[in-house]
Formats: sequence, structure tokens, C-alpha cells
Amino acid sequence: MVSATLKKLRKANGFTQKQIADKLNIDRSTYSYYELGKINPSISSMVTLADLYGISLDEIVHYDEAASTSLTAASPAAGYESVPVLSEDEKKLIASYRKLSTAAKEDVLISVINIARDSEQL
Repeated sequence: MVSATLKKLRKANGFTQKQIADKLNIDRSTYSYYELGKINPSISSMVTLADLYGISLDEIVHYDEAASTSLTAASPAAGYESVPVLSEDEKKLIASYRKLSTAAKEDVLISVINIARDSEQL
């Protein structure tokens, strides 16, 4: 059910209803109705949410935690590789990263690249 999925994704990524509502340019109460299943979000809102959470629209509509360990974006014949689902820590990291300024994002990327390079030398 989309309403339960939206709530799980929001909480897993550390957002409040108000923060998500602001990103969708709607009132918090409207977003609350999405999570309660009283109304359904528009397609454009669903696309925005999928982008925010780094998942496909299909994953929002057909979200299944048990089956989310190895999703495939498309068949390899279409030129896509198998895409693993992000862990909760990775989702939190990405959500936090997206909140940073452009300059802060650049600093984080440089730091992560340096840490990865250093760990390869161990």
C-alpha cells in the first residue's frame, strides 16, 4: 500500500512530514493524508518522492522490504546492471548528503575519495 510505503521511506530517511511536504510544495496535513491513505499523491508528487529517496516509482508503488535485497533496474540486455538496494545507513547518508550545500557536497566527495584511496592502501 502506497500510504504505508511513504511512511516507511520517510522515517527510514529521517525526514519529518513537514520536510517532505515542503519538498512537494503542499501542506503538511495533505502529506499526512497521503500516509494515512485518505488521499493519493499525484503522479508528479510520486516522481518527486522517488527521486528524493533514490528509488523508482515502481518501487514506491510495489514496495516490499522482504524482496528489496536485489532489484534489477532492467534486463542486462537493455544495458543495465543489477542494482542492489541501499542499506538503511546508505539511505541516511544519501538523504543527509542531499541536504548539503554544493560546496559542502564537494568537500564530502573529496573526503570520501581520500578515505577510499587510503583504505585500499592498507
